[in-house]
Amino acid sequence: MYRPIPTLAGRSAEFEEEFSFVGFPKPVMDALSARNEPLAIQRAADAGFRDENTLTDLVFFSRHPERNGAPLRSSEAGFTALASEWVSIRDRLVRATPRPPVPSAPATPAKPPPGAPDIVNVRGILVARQIAPQVDALLAAAQADGVPLGGSGFRSPDEQIAVRKKNCGTTHYDIYDKSPSQCTPPTARPGTSMHERGLAIDFKYGSQMAGQFKDTPGFGWLQRNAARFGLKNYAKEPWHWSTTGT
Repeated sequence: MYRPIPTLAGRSAEFEEEFSFVGFPKPVMDALSARNEPLAIQRAADAGFRDENTLTDLVFFSRHPERNGAPLRSSEAGFTALASEWVSIRDRLVRATPRPPVPSAPATPAKPPPGAPDIVNVRGILVARQIAPQVDALLAAAQADGVPLGGSGFRSPDEQIAVRKKNCGTTHYDIYDKSPSQCTPPTARPGTSMHERGLAIDFKYGSQMAGQFKDTPGFGWLQRNAARFGLKNYAKEPWHWSTTGT
């Protein structure tokens, strides 16, 4: 809504952006409802809302629900007082409330690190070269039985992080520390997934995958046949098969 300026004296520019509470987690809104503004700021920062202008807007518009997120205009009555209140919230509340530091992103190596998996494409599925022959044989056998299978295999570290964000949450704790069982669906921590080694496949049958896969001929076929190709099912995810069952 506002971009910081040294002083409001002589200011004629307008606060340009509308504000919405959409996207803020329930614990943040609960803290605001309880009028615990420092706690709301901390919870919002933990959830990834770290920009001080956004956090100031959060408090300002919670104090002024009658505005419905409408930006301040220099031509409206009471502009100077409201703008001064916004700056006071930023300087005396947001900046004074401890917030967790932004976690530094892991450095991306310029080339694959030693021991990185040798990945090949097998009928549209990326897997480690060491299991490519057995995966090719499995897909061929399923096709011959009238059960066309597809899926996704290898994930880069960045892709595993993206999956954790989707299934577990977006904070540093959610991505790197939260137990896989607390995610929906369960998702391995970055660096521990069999997908990152190219040794796991999330199968699909036609467009049916994830929660729908268990009810397809593809799942039944894998239950009967996958073991002879060296793949085991992770019991909590019908679609997930790997060399270890994890």
